[in-house]
Amino acid sequence: MKRTQMAGGQRAIVCSLVMLLVLGVGTALGGAGDTPRRGGTLRVATLGEPPSLDAHWTTATITQVITYHYLEGLYTQGKDYGPIPMLAEGHTVSDDGLTYTFKLRQGVLFHNGKEMTTEDAVPSILRWGKMSTYGKGLFKQVESVKAIDKYTFQMQLNEKSAIVLPSLGSANNFSAIYPKEVLDEAGEGQVKTFIGTGPFKIEERKPDRYIKMVRFEQYKSRTEPPNGWGGGKTAWVDTLTFIPTPDVSVRVASVESGEADFTFDATPDAYDRLKDNPDIKVQIAKPYYWLVSILNKKKGLFTNEKVRQAFLAALDMEPIMRATVGRPEFYRHDSSLSFKEEQWWSDVGREMYNQKDKEKAKRLLKEAGYQGEPMRYMTTQEYDWMYKFALVTKQQLEEVGFKVDLQVVDWATLVQRRNNPDLYDAFTTGIGQFADPTLHVVVRCEWPGWNCDPDFEKLLDAMATETQFEKWGRGKRVRGEPPTAHWITRSAWKRSDGGIARPRALAALRLMLSSKRVGAPRAGRPAWRLSGFYQRRRRRGETARASSAHRP
Repeated sequence: MKRTQMAGGQRAIVCSLVMLLVLGVGTALGGAGDTPRRGGTLRVATLGEPPSLDAHWTTATITQVITYHYLEGLYTQGKDYGPIPMLAEGHTVSDDGLTYTFKLRQGVLFHNGKEMTTEDAVPSILRWGKMSTYGKGLFKQVESVKAIDKYTFQMQLNEKSAIVLPSLGSANNFSAIYPKEVLDEAGEGQVKTFIGTGPFKIEERKPDRYIKMVRFEQYKSRTEPPNGWGGGKTAWVDTLTFIPTPDVSVRVASVESGEADFTFDATPDAYDRLKDNPDIKVQIAKPYYWLVSILNKKKGLFTNEKVRQAFLAALDMEPIMRATVGRPEFYRHDSSLSFKEEQWWSDVGREMYNQKDKEKAKRLLKEAGYQGEPMRYMTTQEYDWMYKFALVTKQQLEEVGFKVDLQVVDWATLVQRRNNPDLYDAFTTGIGQFADPTLHVVVRCEWPGWNCDPDFEKLLDAMATETQFEKWGRGKRVRGEPPTAHWITRSAWKRSDGGIARPRALAALRLMLSSKRVGAPRAGRPAWRLSGFYQRRRRRGETARASSAHRP
């Protein structure tokens, strides 16, 4: 059986959950004859200022959510999490598996009125391969990318690959296509001019106040029905405004008061109050994230394996999650690298998860020669759950002898600092679903934390080239010590030379809020969907503001 055929199992598990969410949204929209109308403004209270509006630059989710409205990739993820064409018309693969030929859709315009061609696509893909975490992983196998004609280009590989389309179709840090002149202007830095092919274009940005987008009237949608991040898109609203609102209580209050129409990452302790509010629709999306601490293996304390092992041995996960989330329906403990809803789930290495062994942790610190050096631990209050789990983790680590310097910064600053190994020892984040296990950022040498184990990298690279799923097998575990990441849970893979025990985390469930004037779109889905809900609610007689784009 080929690897692509095995993906059907993933669809059977994950798609059922996604379709339930989609059907729920469909019910909120009303009957089939109730057609949305154009107009109005949708105001989204976000967790803070994005660290970048360059999709190639960062894996930060807030950047992904916002940029997906003005940019599009060559491929994207469908509702079953598999790759589907977006700006590509399609592709063919040579018999030897080494040459991918991509055809671009014709007549697709950038926001500056220029038609997208291979003059833009080729340098965009080359830049993505140089800057993106997923692009870097794929481009280890790429020999060249060159234009054949105005709408056709080829990617030549140096070996067979199983991750070309999953990498190009990643929804995060994605293969966005920019105009060539925008890339020329950016050089080695971030893009300075925000032009894409998406259904909205950026009209104005005032950092820490708002990002204002307006409908792109010349947008050329795909003809298929909406499908995950792809398919056909219709921008019903005139204006889409993202408003940085770092305080979670203020985000929730802004929706309750009507100053914002939608927010996400609300606090579970407000759930009862919110679900009883007739003007608020609350939705829980699951699975959402693994809560995770990333350890810096390049410099500092955690270059010592025994210190990493002590970190992992010290923690008791239930008190951490109870303090972080509170309600048991909003979290679960799981030792796997992947969610149970995915085909990659495994419990190999479960004995290393949730050890809650303080004496073992103390012994390991003594063996490591730890002398009480401060552990610089970065977190943020913009993700309320990150801050809460960092507090309890700090307490438990200090009980076994760690000296923890908890550094609370805004999310954009954390994302910038985590790229510099001189500035921290650990940081908090959340990790979601990946189209292929080899694309998990925390196991790659290219991502902050720097899991640069040569043997492990060889195994990952071998897995990335293997298209026959059966050859992966279930053999022995390669190593049992914690690498870059300490996760709130523990994990492993079933892979070619065996399952690799890796610290992983638990899936917290995402609590989202939206005004019933807007409806309740699924977490992380772009606002060309949100806008349809907004307009339909207005038509049905419920109040919906169509304000200007100033910050409330």
